[in-house]
Amino acid sequence: MGYIGRFAPSPSGPLHLGSLVAAVASYLHARIAGGQWLIRIEDIDPPREAPQASRQILETLAAFELHSDQDILFQSRYFENYLEIANKLLASGQAYRCSCSRQDIRHAGRVTPVGYRYPGTCRTRTIHEQPTAIRVRANQALGSFQDELQGTCRYNIDATTGDYVIFRNDGLPAYHLAVVLDDARQGITHIARGYDLLATTGLHIHLQQTLGLPIPKYAHFPVVVNAAKQKLSKRTGAKAVLPEDARRLAPEILRYLGADPPKSLCGRNPYHLWAWASKM
Repeated sequence: MGYIGRFAPSPSGPLHLGSLVAAVASYLHARIAGGQWLIRIEDIDPPREAPQASRQILETLAAFELHSDQDILFQSRYFENYLEIANKLLASGQAYRCSCSRQDIRHAGRVTPVGYRYPGTCRTRTIHEQPTAIRVRANQALGSFQDELQGTCRYNIDATTGDYVIFRNDGLPAYHLAVVLDDARQGITHIARGYDLLATTGLHIHLQQTLGLPIPKYAHFPVVVNAAKQKLSKRTGAKAVLPEDARRLAPEILRYLGADPPKSLCGRNPYHLWAWASKM
């Protein structure tokens, strides 16, 4: 199979500079390899979605001349599949229902570099008085993978995260389940994304192995930060990028990625800069 990469934004708001840097990084990673680049809208969390955000995201990507090589996938269309897979894991005993609240986990768990470790409180519980999430058992979930940019990365899900949620107690699929299933659905072979997601990669590999799915190759690149060294995000007040910003920001995006485009290309349509960068 040839290279198939992707960019998968969540429609919780419009794209900001950090988002565009991630999009261009994944796009160029695919183009340099002579592969395909896909767009996926991860719209599985309606309470967090902003009105018209999916449309705004796609309009901005189009203005930056970042076009999907296949039809755009919207995760909201696959809810029944996520639920079916979660129920299969329940039936096989590889997952179980959990009614613990976040406060319960904070009180009973211990803090690790990736948050509170779930202590397995509901592993043997059969009666629940509260709404339940679905957790995958992380027994002996440890291993390593070779990241193209970060080198050898080791993980121990059982020690850091513990049994992890694939379906939330509000009835919505968790990011971990949806992203793993849709990477397989789209035939993704390579994932180029920000360093902030490196800590979730071992968990995704464990879930891919549990479900018998292919494991893509990974490359985690540095993220854009603000003056306070915080990752640019909606939470840290990152400003939206507008379609009319494309020609002005395209050279800046390449400089964030370590490239210095020639002045003759600056101010032209972004396509010319991406074509130049993909031949470096």
